[in-house]
Amino acid sequence: MNPKTFLKSAQSGKYAIGAFNFSTAEVLKAIVAAAKELNSPIIVATSENEGEFFGMPEAAALVGAWRHGTKLPIILNLDHGKSLESIKKAVEAGYNAVHFDGTSLDYEENILQTKAMVDYVRRIEKDYSQEIIIEGELGYLRGSSSVHQEALKIKQEDLTSPGQAKDFVERTGVDSLAIVIGNAHGVFAKGEERLDLGRLAEIKETLGEKVFLVLHGGSGIPEEDIKKAIELGIVKINVNTELRVAYKEGLEEELKEKPQETTPYKILALSFDAVKKVVKEKIKLFGSDNKI
Repeated sequence: MNPKTFLKSAQSGKYAIGAFNFSTAEVLKAIVAAAKELNSPIIVATSENEGEFFGMPEAAALVGAWRHGTKLPIILNLDHGKSLESIKKAVEAGYNAVHFDGTSLDYEENILQTKAMVDYVRRIEKDYSQEIIIEGELGYLRGSSSVHQEALKIKQEDLTSPGQAKDFVERTGVDSLAIVIGNAHGVFAKGEERLDLGRLAEIKETLGEKVFLVLHGGSGIPEEDIKKAIELGIVKINVNTELRVAYKEGLEEELKEKPQETTPYKILALSFDAVKKVVKEKIKLFGSDNKI
């Protein structure tokens, strides 16, 4: 499987592929089941902490089994890797996409470290004749993958600069670029995230088809903004918090209705269905259904 091929198809076809985080086997199963029903390519992801909990080699093995069993193109991605050590750990485990998040660094150091990640991935691709997507990030993405009670406040300096984006891509050689255009991690109870679509259009005009544009923090963004962002060039959208909320609420409901139940697959049934429902809704919204 050549993962870049699927992003290229999304780029030319004006749709986006969902990147859905998981940290348990039943969440992964629900994501895959949704994609199978809708005949959609998918990206499944673990953050560093999720990968540590699940086990990166174990995640790669299970994704490989699902890939073989369903015949789906499933890309396994490391989400927000913060060091070369974690990137190497994921690649060695069998991940075929990695995201280096250097946004806590100053601009030049972000370029320097991202370039080191790219050089490492290119060596692996050459030595093992395998294709790996390497994603960088530019801008300041607020929040975390949870429900926030406070209102979201985005500052202009948080947003990705079109000029810096061009410089960053040319100097690092990344395949994908995660940008900040009003998006944030998590779901905010007060107000909603609104994307600066004008800024996105400028970034796309500046970069053209040189790089795949990525939107992190896909939970909680109005559907009309998502659709317009895809029209303007976004090809990968990350979703995590909405899956976590669906899982938690399903589990709470099941335990409340059947407090004496002890069979795990019965306890987790509502959580599985809730996660699957969210993933199907996102796949349809992103336009990746029936794209295999």
